[in-house]
Amino acid sequence: MNLQYMLSVVPKIAAYLPITVLMAVASMLIAIVLGAILTTLYAFPKSRWFVRFYLLIFRGFPTLVLLFIAYYGLPQVLHTSTDTPAWISATLCLAFKESAYLEEIFRSGILSVDVGQIEAGRSLGLSNTLVYQQIVVPQALRYIVPPLGNTFIGLLKETSLAFSIGVTEMFGEGKVLASENFRYFDVYVVVGILYVVVIYVYTLLQTVFERRLNRIYE
Repeated sequence: MNLQYMLSVVPKIAAYLPITVLMAVASMLIAIVLGAILTTLYAFPKSRWFVRFYLLIFRGFPTLVLLFIAYYGLPQVLHTSTDTPAWISATLCLAFKESAYLEEIFRSGILSVDVGQIEAGRSLGLSNTLVYQQIVVPQALRYIVPPLGNTFIGLLKETSLAFSIGVTEMFGEGKVLASENFRYFDVYVVVGILYVVVIYVYTLLQTVFERRLNRIYE
């Protein structure tokens, strides 16, 4: 273990941190939108089968398999070129996969709100849309945010799989450096530490947000 060498590769690997964070944030934002749509569709019995099928596929397929299908398989089936940047394919794959988990998080958060409050809102003449906007969703956030944060942490780490289709992010750069001088242990420890630092910073931010959210509804 060469500490001097490890310190020397930190800037090289950290230079790809923005790509890792960008992919994770973009995937999460898309997944939140998709998860909200799926949660809405689940409320209608006629479209519930579609949501269940979606969850089965995207929760069942390994992330690596989805990446290969999207980047290598779909162009072959559709007879199109692979001009789509690899990082876009990876971002969309991660978003579709995570949305399957977010749908259940959103749905369980909504179900955690007391039914009596929903009935009270309706008795005041509020429409279903207003009841959910002003009563249900704000209270459900207290139950949604913690697992949402855990999902984002897992998503952040899963971006490392994007290297398998040619995306050079932190893990990808670490693998390139390790293959140049065969210092696998030193390089991968640095990669792991950088992930830990990013996750620690995010955890602090989420903790602050949760405290403020709890103060609102105390």
